[in-house]
Amino acid sequence: MIRTCLLLYLPLVFAFPTAVSWKASPPNSSINVNKIESIVVVGGTHGNEYTGVWCIKELDAKPELVGKQYPSLQISTLMGNPEAHLANRRFIDTDLNREFTHAKLMVGEEGLPLTVESLRAREIEKLLGPKFVESPDTTDLVVDLHTTTTNMGITLIIPEGDALMAQAAAYVLHKCSQTKERISILMHAIPDRHHRPNVGSTARHGFTIEVGPVPQGVLRHDAVEKTRKAMHFLFDFLEQRNAGKDPLKDISQVFPSGRVPCYRSAKAQRPGEISGKIPWPCTEDNPNFPLFMVHKSLQDRDFHLIKTGDPLFVTIEGDTIYYEGSHGDQVYLIFINEGGYYYESSGTGIGVAVKTEYDLLQGYFADETVCDNSDPECNFE
Repeated sequence: MIRTCLLLYLPLVFAFPTAVSWKASPPNSSINVNKIESIVVVGGTHGNEYTGVWCIKELDAKPELVGKQYPSLQISTLMGNPEAHLANRRFIDTDLNREFTHAKLMVGEEGLPLTVESLRAREIEKLLGPKFVESPDTTDLVVDLHTTTTNMGITLIIPEGDALMAQAAAYVLHKCSQTKERISILMHAIPDRHHRPNVGSTARHGFTIEVGPVPQGVLRHDAVEKTRKAMHFLFDFLEQRNAGKDPLKDISQVFPSGRVPCYRSAKAQRPGEISGKIPWPCTEDNPNFPLFMVHKSLQDRDFHLIKTGDPLFVTIEGDTIYYEGSHGDQVYLIFINEGGYYYESSGTGIGVAVKTEYDLLQGYFADETVCDNSDPECNFE
């Protein structure tokens, strides 16, 4: 049975089914800390990322099959930003994935008109949350599907301190690695979801699947397959767990130390961002056009190490700007020359991370240690 969940307010010109569910039963009426039951898969948080939209349409087209595969999961789909998707744009006014802060959702900016995305964020928070009030109606898990123009492969993005998502990510990492996929885990050091501005923070747990490289506004069969694979491995993990099985049995053998290799994103320096970046300046006449160009030695080399003194940018005069060690002498660059990061409201620049590990059972960074590249358990690229 397909159920359409309508929001209280939908300021869109076009009619869009906001959420489709494959379970006739109502959402969980009590908070269950042991099981994940209500899951919302979001596609189109950024309107020109078509892979996630395709994947939720695929799920919608096979409700009986999905129900048989995962009988304990109440899986629903949600089109994140319908208006931006129809316009084939990342967003209309502002980045939707930066709109879920307390200030923007609950307070608002006095005297300023609400944008398409700020209104949409309030709708989503009402549907998936509430975020800032403990409630049995809050969705258990949001799975947010994204693509990137950069060479990130499959990247699983999870928050620090969420033990369940940390274990799920380790499971997906292992399963995808067995199929020879290039996959990494990126952990944000923001344990409290109330402090995170992304759509996944509206639920008790958030899990982002990012696949690249994929051009904006383009469907690639291989990217859809990678996204689908990671998503279904996540569902497999949750279904096994709900059934009382131990999906971590094999994982403990893969990571006998109990530590899982990951990348820790640098601390955000600008308001509304989840992670830190090396920003580039923009031209005076256009805040979305960079004054510096990413150096060719970095292009397509996401998750590769750079050191102080390595080339970073090129100026319009042809001069090279070198990395000055602003985030440490040796760091890993991520989302290098990401098309979405040309927008001021998304946060311009190149992402920065450090290779490290997290504790499989607790979901916290393991002693704040940085990985030794000679450790085979730490090398997973």
